[in-house]
Amino acid sequence: MNNYLFDLNENQQAAVVYNEGPSLIIAGAGSGKTRVLTYKIAYLLEYGYKPYNILALTFTNKAAREMKERIFQLVGNKAERIWAGTFHSIFLRVLRVEGGRMGFNENFTVYDAYDAKSLIKSIIKELQLCEKTYKPANIYARISHAKNHLIFPNAYAANPQIIKADTDAKEPSTHVIYQRYWERCRKSNVMDFDDLLVNTYIL
Repeated sequence: MNNYLFDLNENQQAAVVYNEGPSLIIAGAGSGKTRVLTYKIAYLLEYGYKPYNILALTFTNKAAREMKERIFQLVGNKAERIWAGTFHSIFLRVLRVEGGRMGFNENFTVYDAYDAKSLIKSIIKELQLCEKTYKPANIYARISHAKNHLIFPNAYAANPQIIKADTDAKEPSTHVIYQRYWERCRKSNVMDFDDLLVNTYIL
C-alpha cells in the first residue's frame, strides 16, 4: 500500500483502491471527497492507467482548480494530461475537436447568457412581437429549460402541453423564437452554455 493511503481513513481507502467497476460514494460536507478523488486518480496512475484516459468532472471552477492542484502535488507533471475540469470546460474541449460532426467548425463562438438574450431580443424584434410580452430573459429561460430536457425545436413545437403553457403565459410564439434561435446559432457557428452540454450528449 502506498504511503499516501495512510492519510485516509478505512472507508476512504476502500473507495480509493476499489477498481472492479463503477462505484457510488455518498459523503457529506467536510468528509474528504476531494481528497478521495485526487488519491483515486493517483492510485489509477500508479497502476498503469494513462493520464489522458482519466476524466474528472466537477461543477465549479474553484473545485476544478483545487482538484488539479491536489493531483499535481501527488503525481507531478502527469497531472497536465488528465482531463479535469468543470462539465462546461471539458465539454468545450471535446467540441473544439469533434464539433464538425455537429455541423460546427473548431472556431465556434460560445455565447454567455447576455449574448444569448441579446440574440433572442433581436429575433423578437424581427418577428414583430411585443417586447413587453416576450421578455428575452423569460424566453431564454424557456429555451434553456427545453434544451436541458433534450427537447429540441421540432419536438417543442409539436408538444401540445408546452404550447398550451406558452399560450397561458401569453407567449404563444415561443416555439417560433426557439426555432429561429437554434437556426441562427448554427448558421453563425455559435453555441450557448446549454449547447455545450447538449451537443456533447448528442455526440
